[in-house]
Amino acid sequence: MIVKDEEEFLPTCLESVKDYVDEIIIVDTGSTDNTVKIAKKYNARIYHHPWENSFSKARNYSLSYATSDWILILDADEELERAEACKLREVISDNEVNVIKLPVFYKPKGGANLSVSSSERIFRNYNNIHYEGIVHNVLIYSGSTKNVNVSIYHYGYHHSNEQMEKKFKRTSDLLKIQIKDDPENPLPHHYLAISCLDRNRNDECIEEALEAIRLFELQDSNEQMRLLCYFTTCVAFYRKQDLDNAEEYALKAIRFYSDYLDAHCILSSIYFLRKEYDKCEKATKNYLRSLKAIQSDPSRAMSIPFNTINHAWLAHTRMAINHYEQGNQNCGQQALANAINCADNAWEPYLAIGKHFVVHDNLKMAEIFLCDGLKHDPGNKEIQYSLAGTYERSCETEKAIGCLKQILDYHPEEVRALYNLGLLLLKCNKPCEAIKSFKSIINKEPEHFDALLNLAIAYENIGNIAQSKDIYNTLTTINQNNPEVSLRLGSIYLLENDNNRAKECFLKLLKSVKYLTEAHLGLSKVYLSMNDPESCIRSCDELLKSLKLPRNITINSLSDLSDLYIRIGTTLIKQQKETLSIFAFEIAVLLEPDALNAIPPQTADSVVTC
Repeated sequence: MIVKDEEEFLPTCLESVKDYVDEIIIVDTGSTDNTVKIAKKYNARIYHHPWENSFSKARNYSLSYATSDWILILDADEELERAEACKLREVISDNEVNVIKLPVFYKPKGGANLSVSSSERIFRNYNNIHYEGIVHNVLIYSGSTKNVNVSIYHYGYHHSNEQMEKKFKRTSDLLKIQIKDDPENPLPHHYLAISCLDRNRNDECIEEALEAIRLFELQDSNEQMRLLCYFTTCVAFYRKQDLDNAEEYALKAIRFYSDYLDAHCILSSIYFLRKEYDKCEKATKNYLRSLKAIQSDPSRAMSIPFNTINHAWLAHTRMAINHYEQGNQNCGQQALANAINCADNAWEPYLAIGKHFVVHDNLKMAEIFLCDGLKHDPGNKEIQYSLAGTYERSCETEKAIGCLKQILDYHPEEVRALYNLGLLLLKCNKPCEAIKSFKSIINKEPEHFDALLNLAIAYENIGNIAQSKDIYNTLTTINQNNPEVSLRLGSIYLLENDNNRAKECFLKLLKSVKYLTEAHLGLSKVYLSMNDPESCIRSCDELLKSLKLPRNITINSLSDLSDLYIRIGTTLIKQQKETLSIFAFEIAVLLEPDALNAIPPQTADSVVTC
């Protein structure tokens, strides 16, 4: 083993092998935690080597210290399947074999298997066996191999986004060096494509993957990595919603290896999105057939990972949706039952089907499946949120509120539910109840910006302007340039005739493209109140500019300026911005009281005159 700061998983790893090996060799490359101390408890022989930017170098150091006839390679975040570890002695009794491949399952601790691949993990200890490759190390050996069902579980670490970005930078830099040193080698391009895909850099992934494919095909390579490269390209195109290219590379993969599990799975998704029902059914059946073979004998896995071994329930769910959309209720129910049998949780297929129908605006079907899902797990937050969203889209606000309250019955501390509930209560004109929701959030998270903002809005709605203003001023200390706060605070100061502060707020608002019209209308009124018609004209010109109205106009009087604000207000009505149009008409009346007669009748009654 090679290790560095592996105290989290190392005990589990060593516990799984300690009764079945003659010696434990560990090369430590600079641990600062309890890794070495833990290893000593298991009587491991520990050797210290500085990290030399090469996994293969570190691996080869560990091989050099082994004295037994056979070597088992593990990572610190792996463990042997306890029920199968006892087979190790039997596995190495075959005199005709030099290397033994084991199935390696990637899974989160306590979760389901996410992928499986076959890896050379047991081999004879002879002089010329070694690893090559500075990032992705490859075992270089001679002699025959065999596949054996002694499973390894690889757990992996859950890194922060920042840690993952650092890892990507380190890995990609090393791979670019390899590309420079060996430009005709497809593997560094392939590995770089995978690294880019992991970071959702789809365009970069496609560029590197296509170069790797060009080199693989030029060399007529039969490597399994070529197969994975086709799939990697397919996934990147799929994420970009380029389904034609995604299909092309999935089919290339299948032509290269007809039982390629992942390619059949993604083809099923591609045809599902296109509503090509027959093709989707065929691809899904091919996927499920290949999956069954892997599940019955994991040693059949390839050296590249099969990443869709836990997607059977999704495949059956797609089939269920296909049948429902075609009116085949009985077939849909059977496919749904199959999905439930495969899923880790019985409610998951219902949620997936419900979300699908929400996206496609079939809200009644969405409601049916989401409600059925709740029967399996009444306190399920994900289903309740989706159901609340469904009711909100169908204008059944009270039902949406009921869903959010149901979440809070099971999860009283759920901030998201409290916040969404507050928004809905505001929407249906229940500001006092909304205030309670937003206050509950602030008691938990005193600087929750959106909760504070909407609390201030709720106070405005009940006429408590002083409380509202205090909260807006607090928000400016958290984010002094937030446009929503500047707009609302400026509007309050305008009503209070505090023109200097109103002006300051509206000038801040000019930095936001979102509220330019509001800013210039507010400034227009401020400048009129401050008896500054020239500045008002400049704001008027900016309004004409933003609304794409004629600007080459001579203003001879305040009445002419008033006419322009009438024109601005009329344009805003056409844009269905009634509140802003009323604001413009009020400015017009301030400039010329008789302008009230020129205001469209449907808004004239709403205009406040002084």
